[in-house]
Amino acid sequence: MKRKNFCRITILAAALVTLNVAAGIASDSRQPQRHGNVTKRQAEQIALGKVHGGTIRTAELLAGDGGRFWSVYVVRSGSMNAREVHVDAASGKVLNVQTERPEDQAEEPLKTD
Repeated sequence: MKRKNFCRITILAAALVTLNVAAGIASDSRQPQRHGNVTKRQAEQIALGKVHGGTIRTAELLAGDGGRFWSVYVVRSGSMNAREVHVDAASGKVLNVQTERPEDQAEEPLKTD
């Protein structure tokens, strides 16, 4: 009888652990979609999609106009100008792209990972 109870408890514990792990995985995979959090790397990739042939100079998370956005600076080889791409941190939508001249860029720090 003790062995039968031990087996039942073991099976029950295994089922609970499996359900707990499955629920954790499901909530982790849905969380970025539900909250719409765009990572720095994702924002950089979105900016590179807007400025073809460029490389990332800097990317930083800023707040303004009631929301958060990534300010990503992209430079192209052979160009003195950089493109500043604002990517909404919630949706990943490109909010703004503007050209920065060298004198405007002097205040911007270099990219750090």
